[in-house]
Amino acid sequence: MIIFLYGEDYFQSSRKLLELKKKFLSSDKSGSGLSVFDIEEEKNIISKIIATLRTANLLAPKRLIIIKNLFSSALSLEEKTILEFLKKNSNELLNDKDRIIIFWEVGMPRKNNALFKFLKEKAKKQQFDNLVGFKLEQSILQILFKIDPKAKIEKEALKELLSVCQNNKYLIFSELQKLVNFSAGEIITLKEIRNLVKNNLKSSIFQAIDAIGANNKKEALNLIYEHLAKGEDPFYLLSMLVYQFRNMLKVSDLAINNQLTEYEIAKVAKLHPFVIKKTLSQIKNFSFSQLKKIYQELSQLDITIKTGEVDIKLALVKFIVEL
Repeated sequence: MIIFLYGEDYFQSSRKLLELKKKFLSSDKSGSGLSVFDIEEEKNIISKIIATLRTANLLAPKRLIIIKNLFSSALSLEEKTILEFLKKNSNELLNDKDRIIIFWEVGMPRKNNALFKFLKEKAKKQQFDNLVGFKLEQSILQILFKIDPKAKIEKEALKELLSVCQNNKYLIFSELQKLVNFSAGEIITLKEIRNLVKNNLKSSIFQAIDAIGANNKKEALNLIYEHLAKGEDPFYLLSMLVYQFRNMLKVSDLAINNQLTEYEIAKVAKLHPFVIKKTLSQIKNFSFSQLKKIYQELSQLDITIKTGEVDIKLALVKFIVEL
């Protein structure tokens, strides 16, 4: 079986990937049948991927093979090699329920890409788009339902939450968990959003990122330690870092690689002009390749934390120290 997960909404696609991975590991406790390849982090691994796809695992009859960042990081020749293998063995791979192959990509591959066309036509696919307006609100209500099927939120409270969190689903998820616990079965109101949802953390995260850009790791660590000492949710801190570096990567691509103006960037990125202006000042301290590397590391860190492989507080400190 081949599954293709792709699209701009990293939050939803990574949660889906994690859900599939957990389901597999629930029956394969040792993880002997799991193989994960990230082409962004390890170059020249196409031959290893092909060998893994082709070779039977005698210790684990059921297998899950995850291939990340193929479109964004592989060379054209490497993509062609994967495509040729998939076409040659398509009947076997598509119908084998004991061998699940997941292609996971953040962003939208080019529509005329041959491998993209093949996966869209043959694989079980799911596209994760960044949502706005009514669709975004419905998506947040679905997240709320997953946290607690009985939880409810006022319409105005939901709009305020989206405004304060700037549509960042990581922040929204973290805040909803807290709000559900606080409301204790009662409907979440506008008053609770204004009293409980954090507004002051963003400026500190901006300062921490400025410090990272200036290679002042001591200042960045002090800011993180300060919030941890106050009892701030470390997952909230991580989500803010992920969100901001994602914005920086997006703005850097539009400004440097595509030479767009501030107004054009705001329109394409669907971010407030103030956020664009602040982000443009921050990306001056980073090259595009640095931002891409940092965002990839944060994304991987987020997954390892959620799977319980590492303590989040130690992981945050280690991330900054090793930058």
